[in-house]
Amino acid sequence: MLDELKPITKTNIIDLLDQAGVDTTDWKNYRGDNPSQNPNYCYNWSFEQPGEFIVVCLWYNDIKSDSDALIFHNANIRLSDGRAGGKGAANWKRRADAFDVHIRQAYRMGLPVRVIVIDGDRRDHLDPDPEASKINGRILDPIAWAISRYDFDNGECLFVRGASPTEGIEQDAPEFIGFEGEKRRLYVLHRRREASIRAKKIKAAMFEYGGALRCEVPRCGFDFKARYGKLGEGFAHVHHLVPLAGAPIDGRQIALKELAVVCANCHAMIHLGGECRPLAGLIPTSLD
Repeated sequence: MLDELKPITKTNIIDLLDQAGVDTTDWKNYRGDNPSQNPNYCYNWSFEQPGEFIVVCLWYNDIKSDSDALIFHNANIRLSDGRAGGKGAANWKRRADAFDVHIRQAYRMGLPVRVIVIDGDRRDHLDPDPEASKINGRILDPIAWAISRYDFDNGECLFVRGASPTEGIEQDAPEFIGFEGEKRRLYVLHRRREASIRAKKIKAAMFEYGGALRCEVPRCGFDFKARYGKLGEGFAHVHHLVPLAGAPIDGRQIALKELAVVCANCHAMIHLGGECRPLAGLIPTSLD
């Protein structure tokens, strides 16, 4: 199976992104003759369809397979980012930073990952006078991957082919602390099962607000992108309006209307002390 991922054709990145379902409209807004050569995009290592999935470029030689035929890729973009030098180092760092932001978003939000497999001669980031990478082939893997592990402290990341997306439960879910023992395990499983509906909620909210993603707590309206720029794009918490503690132990179907987009501060206040407070009245009118 690993051999089947080795590219034997060299398809343009823009065409592979179109295959994946990424909106490349802005990419094509290019004054040159060939949009595929738009320098604002064509050299990037990662891309996104906000709230739905991300796309990353992985080198074929870095993809591994174990005895159980599990195909995976261990990554830590921060290692090469911090040591890159010589000509082109600034662009290397910018692309590495974007890659790290994208995989962090995917892990936080439980988004699937589409992988563009590339083969060729890779630039040596430790060389003070490096040659540019030479690409011999590119393909889009038809099977989705997922980020099964991401360390927020050091950037270590594990991509697994065919895995279901997981989320950084402990980092982003204040209600997580309200469960113990078996209930905590079931809660984690529940969050993983509902990753797709949470992504749909994010997408629906962005559509409703013209691309913005604002906290729905009355008198808040915090927007991560407006405050943090590219780093916060497409990021928010998704809150259950109906407490999970009252749900059947084996879970239940969740509708979009039962979810709300909230910021991290409001989410923490909603669940402070193990409660599940309503959005209305969370921020007192006396503070306006």
